[in-house]
Amino acid sequence: MDATIGDPLLAASVERAFEKQPLPGLWEQVTPRAVIVSVVLSIVFSFVILKIHMSTGVVPGMNMAVSVLSFALLKWFISLVRTCGLPTSPFTRQENLLVLTTVVTVINLAITGGCALYIVSMTSVVAKSLGEESDPRDIVDNFPTGRWMLFLLLIGLMSIFISVPFNQVMILDYRLLFPTGTAQAHLINSFHTPQGAIVAKMQVATIFKLFIGSFSWTSFAWLYASGKGCGFSSFPLFGLEMYKKRFFFDFSTTFIGVGMICPPMVNITLLVGGITSWGFLFPFLETKSGQWYHTSNPTSLVGSNGYKVFITVTLIVVDGIYNFIILLVTAFIDFKQKQQETDSVVGNYLRKHPSLNYDDRRRIEVFLENRIPFSIPVTAYVVCAIICGIIIPRMFYQITFFNVLTIYIIIPILALTNTYATGLTDWNVAYTYAKFTIFIVSAWVAKPGAIIASLVACGLVVSALHVSSQATQDVKTGYMTLTSQRALVIMQILGIITGSILTPCIFRAFQNTAKAHIPIGAPDSEYPCPYAGVYRSIAVVGIGGVKELPDHCLKFCFAAACFAIAVNTLSIVSQRKGWKIMNYIPNVTVFALPFFIGSSGPIDMCIGTIVMFVWTKINSQSAILLSSAVAAGLMCGDGLFALPSSMLTLFSVEPPMCMKFIQSGKQLDLADSFIKTISAPTKP
Repeated sequence: MDATIGDPLLAASVERAFEKQPLPGLWEQVTPRAVIVSVVLSIVFSFVILKIHMSTGVVPGMNMAVSVLSFALLKWFISLVRTCGLPTSPFTRQENLLVLTTVVTVINLAITGGCALYIVSMTSVVAKSLGEESDPRDIVDNFPTGRWMLFLLLIGLMSIFISVPFNQVMILDYRLLFPTGTAQAHLINSFHTPQGAIVAKMQVATIFKLFIGSFSWTSFAWLYASGKGCGFSSFPLFGLEMYKKRFFFDFSTTFIGVGMICPPMVNITLLVGGITSWGFLFPFLETKSGQWYHTSNPTSLVGSNGYKVFITVTLIVVDGIYNFIILLVTAFIDFKQKQQETDSVVGNYLRKHPSLNYDDRRRIEVFLENRIPFSIPVTAYVVCAIICGIIIPRMFYQITFFNVLTIYIIIPILALTNTYATGLTDWNVAYTYAKFTIFIVSAWVAKPGAIIASLVACGLVVSALHVSSQATQDVKTGYMTLTSQRALVIMQILGIITGSILTPCIFRAFQNTAKAHIPIGAPDSEYPCPYAGVYRSIAVVGIGGVKELPDHCLKFCFAAACFAIAVNTLSIVSQRKGWKIMNYIPNVTVFALPFFIGSSGPIDMCIGTIVMFVWTKINSQSAILLSSAVAAGLMCGDGLFALPSSMLTLFSVEPPMCMKFIQSGKQLDLADSFIKTISAPTKP
């Protein structure tokens, strides 16, 4: 589409299309109808998500589906009220987002609430499935529902409080994209854009064209994905040998869209990280099987997976600690400077960034005017940490006040790092941190009760990191829709309260419907919770401490730490000196992400970069105007398919076909022989 209407930067302005609409106040955004719709959608999505999570262990992203359904349900609700002759206020994009962020918070708490992970891992059912003869102190079979609700409420509130101090840093200072949050903002803005804005109409049309195309493609691809390694998501573009090393194209329109809006350096760094790890390092480690480690179990920390997890976590954690220290130093210097300034916070920020366009200036103005004082979330976090340190050891006697307090001292550093990674690449690595935590705490306690203590610690970490990063992502959407940060935090707290009540109740409902002789967590159960056994196995291994790790693992971790420190130091020095190399220094966290998840995502994202490069060369104005809309459409279509896919899974409907690639030669002959045994359909 050719879009050459004047200055592209001016024409692409979103906020100019909304400038004639008055900005609603805090309580005009947090409306009773938004609360009602939020609770209804939360109940529906919690049932769906927990069913899938306990059945398959894999949870699809629901953000886009919630965006569309919240808009549709609110529109229908308002129409119903008006049909009844009752007055009602206009439906705004801010209200739309507040419903979204509430439901997403409930979903995230349900995912990290332990139903398919650490709470189920504590049971004797999972212990027996592992052939484990456990000490009674390492078994919790009946965690009371009321205590569970209180536990989720406490860790959920901690997650929200830890995210608030980082919001301004991540969104304004670091200018992180948060690709899913940005796509959500484009979708919501397109729903509510006033009529008459020419460019807005073009962008809306582009979003919906790509949305339909992406949704249709994902639906088509689903038909061929019956079974592990089946379908287009396992397309061996670089050959079957490279496929075994996780170099393949998975036709993910979500990651192609993410690649279009992420900086090229981020996408290239991800690919370099994937090549370094899966192309060179891990194949080398595999050659040491039988020498440095003696198990082929792909999930065991005493095998090759131990290197992957600990090297990845070392890189990310050291990078996080380094940046956390730099952030503290910078904040202290900035605080000293602000004490000598008399201008407003908004005025100071805009004065320091005079080249900002209209949209950014407007969004920054609203964001800073509705900021939450730094002291409030910090004080709330400290108070909650103390309360958790007192109450959680009473719920689980195996973990101590000192254990809990130590975890909550470390969590801010991990949260900063995880949120930073999410903002750069849209990848949340909270579960990697959780596995690392299980091992460390189990080795720390190293006595009967260590398994339960480590699993509780896992719950604290995974909830804090996952929920907080997603909360900041929603604040990014709020920044781009002029939604009050205070309103967002209010609705996030509502989501935590709602989720802490819903999650245990829904779990009990599934527990009561499960067959008595095949309880939840059993391998042949309807709800096997496949990752529960993995998490408990890590805790069992952790009791033995670092001596259980494969040989030379700690040496690799030390080398990884030195690498992270060296790269960060070079980055800071080059920025201070103004060296040209500063634009080509990789981000350590981004470099480390593919170590654990493979290279298929980075390949998709680099394709997005190539698309943007070619498009910019052909028509730069069109690329500036419509690239974000194209990316949003691709991500939204793929994301929305999670809803029908989840419903099909809920009713045990599997894809009808499996498309798989095999090597030529003997394997092909065997496949041909099998196919010949299948009778051909008779003609009518």
